[in-house]
Amino acid sequence: MPMDRETQLRLVKLRDDTGVLSLYVNADPRQEGSQPPWKTRLDQGLKQLHEAVDNGTRAALGRRLEELKLDLEQLVRPGAPGIGRALFVGLASGQTYGVEMQTPLTDRVVLAPRSHIAPMFGAWAEGSPTGIAVVDGKGMRLLDSRFGKCEEISGLHFALDTAEWRVMKGPSATRSAWGGRDGISANNQHDLFDYRIAEHLQKFLAAAHSTLEEHVATFGWEQLVISGEPELVEASSKSLNGFKAEVVPSKLVLSQSTPAQIQQALAPEIATARAARDARLTEDFAESPRKTVAGSGAVLEALQDGRVDRLIIERDSVWSGRRIPDGTVLADAIAPVEPELAGAVADAQLGEAMIEMALASDARVSILSEGVQIDEKAGGVGAFLRW
Repeated sequence: MPMDRETQLRLVKLRDDTGVLSLYVNADPRQEGSQPPWKTRLDQGLKQLHEAVDNGTRAALGRRLEELKLDLEQLVRPGAPGIGRALFVGLASGQTYGVEMQTPLTDRVVLAPRSHIAPMFGAWAEGSPTGIAVVDGKGMRLLDSRFGKCEEISGLHFALDTAEWRVMKGPSATRSAWGGRDGISANNQHDLFDYRIAEHLQKFLAAAHSTLEEHVATFGWEQLVISGEPELVEASSKSLNGFKAEVVPSKLVLSQSTPAQIQQALAPEIATARAARDARLTEDFAESPRKTVAGSGAVLEALQDGRVDRLIIERDSVWSGRRIPDGTVLADAIAPVEPELAGAVADAQLGEAMIEMALASDARVSILSEGVQIDEKAGGVGAFLRW
């Protein structure tokens, strides 16, 4: 299943009377062991969960796990696609959703009335959909980058019929140092020919704005990185006023690179642009006290009234995998022993409820980049209001 807005909606709405089993593994190939360590953690977590739940749920869990043997093998197989993998299963309904991405996830086993999406939305903050336009003399390559994976999806080919153009090859008269026309330039008139081609290319790239707008809507890009020679990047960007995605210009010339090489080269610039965007968002939040609310209580009230335009959650305060350690088993039957862990779990559950309410009312959701914070009094969560 691709990780996009539709997937977000499906996952946050996934509920089951008997329970939703949410399984996360981080299949990092650098981890060593006689068998994959993420498989060991998953097996141990499922065993702990099976022993902790009551008889009725235990039987349903056992039956469903037996039916999911092939899915579980695929989830932990070293050669399977994706570093971060997740599987969501309704014990009673049998509804199953699988997600894979190149962005790391945290190992976790959860059984609850609803899907556990905190690790997924934490990954969303790092690898959200980004468009990449690579421009050169041949036109524009368009790539989709999300969660560590980059694919070339389309492009615009620049073809100009110059058969009837006349290339002036003779020397041209120029003014002498004294203002007369007795000086002769040895420069070939190919310069004018090349200038006309460059002019047509820049017009071609400027006219690509409608194609870019369609791709933003189709692929849900939050950012569009345009890379290439500065004059071509400028030509591609100048018609994008009011563009729904943030335009990030790059001076890197990557026309001959593969999608993986392009993603790797642009990764630092994309991360910097995300952090800068989130910092601007928190600045706007601080400067708009009449149009914002802060704190879980006020935000929940605004969500219930349908007044939230954008929900903002600090990653460190709610979503950080460090708050809930790798391999943790979460279920109503297993109460966290450590108070700090219990608080982190409660934060995650509250955050998930707010995410669901925001998406249900068509509000935007922003999980801030690591290190970017709202006001300290907000407690890690705030919202921009519609009215």
